[in-house]
Amino acid sequence: MQIREFCDIQAEGRSPYPFINAIRRSPVSCGNQYCKGRIFCFRIARKDLPEIQHLAEIYHIKLTVSYPESLIGRCKKYKFRIGIPLGILLSVLVIFYYSNTVSVIEIQGTELVKNSVILSLLEEEGVSQGTWITDIDMNHCETVLRVKIPEVAWAGIRSDGNRLVVQVTEEKAHIPMVHERTPCNIISRYNAQITDVRVYSGQLLRLIGDGVSAGEVIVSGVISDDAGHVSYRHALGSITGIYTQKAELTAYFTDTRTEQTGRRITQKWFQLFNLKIPLGLRRPDYTEFSQKEFYTPFCFSGHTLPAGIFRRTTSEKRTSVTEHSEDETLLALNADIVR
Repeated sequence: MQIREFCDIQAEGRSPYPFINAIRRSPVSCGNQYCKGRIFCFRIARKDLPEIQHLAEIYHIKLTVSYPESLIGRCKKYKFRIGIPLGILLSVLVIFYYSNTVSVIEIQGTELVKNSVILSLLEEEGVSQGTWITDIDMNHCETVLRVKIPEVAWAGIRSDGNRLVVQVTEEKAHIPMVHERTPCNIISRYNAQITDVRVYSGQLLRLIGDGVSAGEVIVSGVISDDAGHVSYRHALGSITGIYTQKAELTAYFTDTRTEQTGRRITQKWFQLFNLKIPLGLRRPDYTEFSQKEFYTPFCFSGHTLPAGIFRRTTSEKRTSVTEHSEDETLLALNADIVR
């Protein structure tokens, strides 16, 4: 549909050429011009129609006028009623609202963890149906899911239109040992003297009190009997021994720690292209802090707009220095030796 109003005109007469020359001398702009016998067809803007009708009367030309459909013509037909632009504006606002609020929370990758557990944790963080997507701290929600659900190894949250997609990777269950015909031996890691032996599977080659070298087989997975029969096992047991190991332990008389205090401030800006307009006057006054920044664009009917909310979260940190006495430092070293 065209926006401007045009007229398609067919001019018919005995000799249309004087009429055509008169149009060319006039300020009227014509388009789509062609001749069909004694009929001259052309298109003009509707505001120029009175000028053409005046020339047609002078040169005794019969005009046939048709009006193609246009946006301005339709608005004139409805006399520019206020309900039409209000309805259009309301429709745009409704589409914009539902494009930037959470309508569906879709959880992917769960087998052990129930979806209701994830939804309840997200609801505690203020994320539910109807929440503005630009108000969701997705990095913080991902951390909450990983910390509070032991079965979750990784979590990722993203927005896809008005859908909030939560992708979860669960901890893999331990694969049970498979018995095969490949023998497995227990060997010594250090040069040591054996003090205790407990063998559950395999053939013991060294006894209590024997000395072994690093890399020497203590329990073999190859078992043979007097008849010459050979069987293969995965050697399994517990071998305890005495060995010498050198280690260096260090302890300091001063202990410096940096911890989060729990105070944090979230600042927001409305970002249009590279222009940022602050949405508040709060500013952090922390001496030590860490910051996280992320940007959430607005969407309209599934399309990303060049505007959105830029968010910066500032968390306060505090560094404390603790001095230890000589006795406390020695106790810490002895505790490390015991461990």
